[in-house]
Amino acid sequence: MSDSREMEYTLNMGPQHPSTHGVLHLILRLDGETIVSATPDIGYLHRGLEKIAENRTYLQYIPYTDRIDYSTAMSCNFVYVLAVEALAGIKVISRRADLIRIIMAELNRLASHLLWLGAYGIDMGAFTPFLYTFAKGR
Repeated sequence: MSDSREMEYTLNMGPQHPSTHGVLHLILRLDGETIVSATPDIGYLHRGLEKIAENRTYLQYIPYTDRIDYSTAMSCNFVYVLAVEALAGIKVISRRADLIRIIMAELNRLASHLLWLGAYGIDMGAFTPFLYTFAKGR
C-alpha cells in the first residue's frame, strides 16, 4: 500500500471568469480526488497583450484594447489613443472629437457602475436589482 502523501498533488485551476466579478485562479492541493486546500489568486489577469502589440501597428492594435475590460471598452480605447497621440506628438484634434471621446468614456463609466450594482445585487441574493440595472443600462 502506498503512502497517502504520494497521492497529494497541486493543480492549477483557471484562470476563469466567474460571472462579471473578475478573473479567478485557484491553486488546489488534492489528495486523489479530494480537495485538501484551495488558495484563491483573485485578480489574476494576463492575456499577453503586450506581446500581441509587438506585431501590430497602432491602428491594428485598437480592437485589442476593447478586450482589456469588456464593460469599459471605449475608455480603454480612449486611453490607448491618447498615449499614441502623445508619443507621436499629435496635438491637433478637433474639439468635437475630443468631446465625443469624453462623452463615450462617461457613458462607459455609467454602464460599468450599473453592471457592478446589478452583479452585487445577485451576490446579496436579490435578482431584481440585476434586471433593473440592465434595463436602465440599455
